[in-house]
Amino acid sequence: MPSTSTLLSILACALAVSAGPLVEKRAAFTLQNGIDAQNLNAQFATLSADAPCTAGQSACVQGAFAQCVAGKFVTSPCSGGLTCLALPLVNSPGTSVTCDTEADAAARIAATGATGGVSGRSLKRAAFTLQNGKDAQNLNAQFATLSASSSCTSGQNACVQGQFAQCSNGKFVSFPCAGGLTCVALPLVNSPGTSITCDTVADAQTRIAATGATGGISG
Repeated sequence: MPSTSTLLSILACALAVSAGPLVEKRAAFTLQNGIDAQNLNAQFATLSADAPCTAGQSACVQGAFAQCVAGKFVTSPCSGGLTCLALPLVNSPGTSVTCDTEADAAARIAATGATGGVSGRSLKRAAFTLQNGKDAQNLNAQFATLSASSSCTSGQNACVQGQFAQCSNGKFVSFPCAGGLTCVALPLVNSPGTSITCDTVADAQTRIAATGATGGISG
């Protein structure tokens, strides 16, 4: 009669053999999912709110999650510290579009074996990264001078006394940030420009400093 150790060895080998094909099947699409996510993020970096779209299409537009309604993108800002990104699915072929941190998205894409960062072109970011930081600082300095009665242009977004504000009929309409957050301008990561959202002061300072800009949130 086989010993207990022998039976355990046989069982371990059987499990290893049965698990092998599952690992291979997952690997067949994992890398492609990472590359597809990179391609989407690169594409999203070129989009603006007035870009043409197909009804039902989801995308990221200037860091905000966007859905196409009647041929136009309707954007929804991500919560504090997050930005809209395409991510690779883990258990099936494909990608998802959601709000996440840049660090987590980069780690998920790297885990697929895809190289080059979130959009597959990390080396090109440096050309605009510093300017994005400076632009965010300039906006934050400008926002510090605004009040609810400041004049504005219809459709303009800003921060007014720590609140996210949109201009309607020549007047700012303000929306308070959630607890512990304040409205700030942040540098985009994957394309030239800035975003306006609710975030913690510490995270905003870290994001701006990471661009190479000095002088804190408002320079």
